[in-house]
Amino acid sequence: MSPQSDNGLLPSKSDPYFDNKSAESPSSKDGKLECEKFVDFDQVFDSIKHYGRYQFFMLLVIQYVMLNSAGNYIFMSFAALRPTCQLYQHKQMEDVCHDIAACPSQNRTSIFHSLYEEADFVCPLSHLPQHMQTMQAIGSGVGAILGGHLADMFGRKWVTYAGAIHMCLFGLMGAFSINWHMLALAMFGMGLAYGILVDASMTLASETVGPRHRIVQTLAFQWSLAFQIDSLLAYLTADWRRYLMALNGLCLPVLLLMLFWRESPRWLIQKRRHTDACRELNAISAWNGCSVRFKPEDLSGIHLSDSADKCKIYSLWDLFATKKLALYSMVMIFSALTVEMCVGVIIFDVQILAGNPFLNIAFYGLLRIWVPFFIVLMEARSTWFGRRLLFISSQFLLMMVLLPPVLYDNTFFGVLRTVLMLVGGVVNSGIFFTIYKQYSIELYPTLMRAMAVGAFGVVERVGGALAPQLITMNAWAWQGSALTVTTCIALVSLITGFIILPETRNSSMPDVHSAGGRKSQNKY
Repeated sequence: MSPQSDNGLLPSKSDPYFDNKSAESPSSKDGKLECEKFVDFDQVFDSIKHYGRYQFFMLLVIQYVMLNSAGNYIFMSFAALRPTCQLYQHKQMEDVCHDIAACPSQNRTSIFHSLYEEADFVCPLSHLPQHMQTMQAIGSGVGAILGGHLADMFGRKWVTYAGAIHMCLFGLMGAFSINWHMLALAMFGMGLAYGILVDASMTLASETVGPRHRIVQTLAFQWSLAFQIDSLLAYLTADWRRYLMALNGLCLPVLLLMLFWRESPRWLIQKRRHTDACRELNAISAWNGCSVRFKPEDLSGIHLSDSADKCKIYSLWDLFATKKLALYSMVMIFSALTVEMCVGVIIFDVQILAGNPFLNIAFYGLLRIWVPFFIVLMEARSTWFGRRLLFISSQFLLMMVLLPPVLYDNTFFGVLRTVLMLVGGVVNSGIFFTIYKQYSIELYPTLMRAMAVGAFGVVERVGGALAPQLITMNAWAWQGSALTVTTCIALVSLITGFIILPETRNSSMPDVHSAGGRKSQNKY
């Protein structure tokens, strides 16, 4: 094997697996197009299109799935809204349940019938909605690591499908809950299903698209449009039970559409199921209007992991099995913490803005809707805009937003602080989240890729759990201490990413530890 490049897992162009002959035009036999033998899996997309009707169909279905994912995630933002009392002499109490009890029903107004207003459901335990949201977050973390392991063991498609089914079922279970215990279980289930669904499907989407367009499929997991539609749905239903019924009922058709997805041929090859891989590739080829048909011998030249690895169950320790993987994992851990801590701490002011809550969430989604178009345009029109630049520039911009409130008194900024936090939220949740997820997919070998995505998903949830604790630190440490800690984590992520991360744009994803990702010779 040729020496590896400076990028560690990415070999130099002299790599013997870097032969472009197998990516040439298909040959003809008896009027039927057949492909040449390949040595790099990503070369198959030269024959069946790097991005065609199948990939676009998958993108649309993912966006459909995100309506349910985002809607269940922000459910408690609406379900925990407190009504207002119109009595002139009424003085609002801190405890929501006591406040409602002190105000006659004919004098209460609400824009959304919340959990607090349903008789004998959560009141007098006013803290229950927050605990239910914590249950959902715990379920999401469990689902992320469970879904990653299952997807690496049994395949991406059916693990994804199981997550989608259970998300709808648990959502409907929540709508028909007879008490808070049942709703809490449903919230945990919604989080569990979300973790399984997203991490497995993100891996599947990236493994069934050409190298140049992988980030397009990752951008399909943005919630920009979903936030706006779900906010409209909450406004129209105006009741927590009707909201859950409408949301999960409307998303039931996606279960039929997902049946048309194909299993990852990349994963099948590493499992030495070449015949099954050919079937999936031929189906994608037909979707994309190509006449190429694959045979098992066409894929026999693709580099495989050791025969023992196909049955191996990879664990978290394997993320640190080599020096390069350990360094990559360190960067991903700090990046995962940054993503969720920013959501909880940096844009905390945005979440408590006065005004209509439906419009606030819809507006937050609208502010992020330009991100996919910007990234796709830059990738298509430039040769210098790569993964490293996007990672470093988004982190640098985030630091520029964080530093002024950290270095100066917060009261000095006023409205400017809110604007900075809003910009930081868009950069963090829109741009940095995408490129961090893209790296977590592109840096790890096929048979542990989904597990890696799931593992860092758990770290994200840890960051989300730490954020409220950091906010309370402002009271006993110093004002702005939460923001200072978050800024330090983001700075470490920026520095380590700048030093360690390779450029992976237009590169083949690694299939095994030793082969790494081979740079594609195709000129896009």
